[in-house]
Amino acid sequence: MAAIFTYPVCFYLLFLFFIVAGIAEYGRMARQIDVHVNIPLCASCGILLFTAGFLHGHVGERYADLYLLFLLVLSLLPVVELYRKRGIGFRNVAFSFHALFYISLPFTLLVYIPYRVTGEWTPAIVFLPFLLAWINDTFAYLSGVCLGRHKLFPRVSPNKTWEGFAGGSIATLATGTWIAPFVDGLTRTDTVVIACLVVLFAVYGDLIESLFKRGVNVKDSGHLLPGHGGILDRLDAILFTIPAIFVYIQWKY
Repeated sequence: MAAIFTYPVCFYLLFLFFIVAGIAEYGRMARQIDVHVNIPLCASCGILLFTAGFLHGHVGERYADLYLLFLLVLSLLPVVELYRKRGIGFRNVAFSFHALFYISLPFTLLVYIPYRVTGEWTPAIVFLPFLLAWINDTFAYLSGVCLGRHKLFPRVSPNKTWEGFAGGSIATLATGTWIAPFVDGLTRTDTVVIACLVVLFAVYGDLIESLFKRGVNVKDSGHLLPGHGGILDRLDAILFTIPAIFVYIQWKY
């Protein structure tokens, strides 16, 4: 995540890769149940959506019109499906739209968060949700291994426990309280609220991705990171957390 702190263009390129790789993984998982996401066109839409958000937020208002281009290309998804003749068209289009909503939209919202708070690119604000999500995940795992007895959601994720959830929550809230002086533009109340949102939404993001994987009978979303699964396995928690943080920041600022 050093790209967040170096230069905005580095952030843009890194997260563009996350979007393309995530949509490709999503499409490969969907094929397990005979759903054929139009990966090239869907990825193009994801790139346009994220690029529109990045340029609009970082450069200026004149790039807001890129959202119109995104909507135009998005409208091609069902049109192209008329000619593909692969699987059930309705399901293919629905899954393609969901891939954009699930993967590309959160990262587009992430671009706007620092500008809503300080009016400029503020790497610490962008990095904060990731830091809190990693703290939550790490301490939930350690607490679950050491103390876990009561299953949190065995039907979807049999390894998660209430003890793990409690350990991760305590560590995340403590970090949110402690880190406030180091995040320009956010108050201690803001960082604690964001930590609470991470605690709540990160676990749902993790569980929902587990639900997807169980539905298509795969262990990992991909194999891009040996021993750690795919991009979606690493970013599942943050994909659900960012929209909640954006709503809070939009309401507050």
